[in-house]
Amino acid sequence: MGQKIILHRWLVLLLFAWSSHVLANEIVCTFNVNDIEQQFVIHPDNDIYHSYKIDLPGGFRFAGQYLSDLNKFKAYIYHTPKSRYVLLTLQEFNLSSKSCPESFGRHRVYDSSDERELYFQCERKCDK
Repeated sequence: MGQKIILHRWLVLLLFAWSSHVLANEIVCTFNVNDIEQQFVIHPDNDIYHSYKIDLPGGFRFAGQYLSDLNKFKAYIYHTPKSRYVLLTLQEFNLSSKSCPESFGRHRVYDSSDERELYFQCERKCDK
């Protein structure tokens, strides 16, 4: 009888822990260039050579990597002054393994040659 009660309590604790565990399944980034706002969804992918890319107004390109196993997000911002993209900035964000949703990356990137600005903010979205 005592073993059944202990086993029952253990199962209840495991079910509670499993049901309250939050899974992060994507990152949503919001961009604003020249008062044009866009959103972009980046899914977890632990391949360090793969990134999700979006071309934005004003000659900007954003590439993002969500390395969920490492709780890390990398943001690459490029600008094309002529015929090729030039990396303006690389930013790396360490994400909490427990905090969700989690907002990060309230940044402004300035391209001085064309005097353009890109604002972006990202948020980790989660499912239960």
